[in-house]
Amino acid sequence: MKQYRLLFSTIGLLAVLSWSSSAWAFHTWKRAQLPNGMTLLVVEKPEAPVVALTLLIKRGATSDPPAKSGLATLTGRLMTEATPKRSSEQIDQRIAALGGEFVEDVNFDYTTFDWAVLKEDLAPALELLADVVQHPTFPPAAVERVRTTAVAERQAKIDETSEALLMRYLFASGPYGRSRSGEVTSLERIAREDVVRFHQQTYRPEEVILAAAGDVTLEELQAVATKYFANWSTPEQPEEALPLVSVRKEPAALVLNRPLVQAGVRLVFVGAPAASPDAPALLLLSYLLGGSADSRLGQNLRERKRWVYSARCEAEPFWRTGLFYIDLSVPYEVILPALQEAVREIVRLQTEPVTGTELAQAKQGLVTRLTFETENVRDISRFVAEHEAYTYGQERPDHMVNALGNVSENEIQRVAREYLDPQKAVVTVVGDRHTLEKFAPVLAAGKLPQWQPQAETDGQPGNGSVSGNVQRAGREVNDGRIP
Repeated sequence: MKQYRLLFSTIGLLAVLSWSSSAWAFHTWKRAQLPNGMTLLVVEKPEAPVVALTLLIKRGATSDPPAKSGLATLTGRLMTEATPKRSSEQIDQRIAALGGEFVEDVNFDYTTFDWAVLKEDLAPALELLADVVQHPTFPPAAVERVRTTAVAERQAKIDETSEALLMRYLFASGPYGRSRSGEVTSLERIAREDVVRFHQQTYRPEEVILAAAGDVTLEELQAVATKYFANWSTPEQPEEALPLVSVRKEPAALVLNRPLVQAGVRLVFVGAPAASPDAPALLLLSYLLGGSADSRLGQNLRERKRWVYSARCEAEPFWRTGLFYIDLSVPYEVILPALQEAVREIVRLQTEPVTGTELAQAKQGLVTRLTFETENVRDISRFVAEHEAYTYGQERPDHMVNALGNVSENEIQRVAREYLDPQKAVVTVVGDRHTLEKFAPVLAAGKLPQWQPQAETDGQPGNGSVSGNVQRAGREVNDGRIP
């Protein structure tokens, strides 16, 4: 992969897809559209030293043909290999001359090209970007080299990841269950003709968003974009049926055996898509549960019981589905009681409305966190491009501000009940299987514990139930508590 800077954090960016305060910088967001359907977005920040550009194509790995996973990623890597005007070396030299912060990234739902340049270099940067995106030639030797490298990289990744295991379990062979980088057998099937066809079908002006943040106005961006992108046209494309997204409903525990001194445990639920009306409430729910040190899980598991090193909760939306998960970094001897307490906190939110004060504090804390996570122009350009893509251009930031502000105590309770059913959860554990079999045999066997949502009850140690293992851990955990 040609990479000129580190990739943005996909999960972090997806987690900030929508909401902030009315004082946030996005009140300056302006929008226009070229006659060919290409969307332009600008956040004017005249004090910024650079202009950050994000060109987003609303197609990613979920558009891969089922038998050729990795095609979108391979196509993205090949975009800067050559055009009729420039060789690969000339493209590299031009990027370096204009500013080396350039990166392509292929996500599940979209492909992006991010670049930050000085304002005086905006026109030449967009000229190069337009050439690369519209006119890649995909030289056969480059296709073979990049494909062979991708195969070698995939073969070298012997170790499974918990994320890949989870997505494959939940979504099977559907669009979100396949590897974004591709499987070896799929990559070996991909030919140059597949890359050319994929580019023709998915890199289309009506599927493109060009976002800019920094010392630039909408009029300036529109003038330059018109010069280099307005003549971009592609043959009329028939509407394609989207692949079905099905979700496995069976609960399970998925274990990756790793020689770790403590376990990484994730309690996972299927969430909502980014454009869902439930997305604001789920984001607030995740913040209430584990979005800060003052959250319910942080106070319960970290501060009071001192069972975990960290407790974090996220609502991660995609275009057509979403995830909601709780991450715990925890000693083996308290895995089951820690999970049990996490479930009890979920049940509390389902049965006891949060107070108005707690909800207001969560909203303010979330606003502060999201503001910090999008405080530079590179993050802002990426944010507005993703927001436009995920909401189909129908919602402005002020709408999302109102949506967040209007989330009520009852709505938090409703989405907790609707989405967070402990009996349908999936638990992933990354850790030493032998130690896990000693302290959490039910998880090692691939099953969920028998949750005890109310008060702890007596049980027999070692029977695999949470109640039994809570008592067992209660005698052992004093030596293993986190200081």
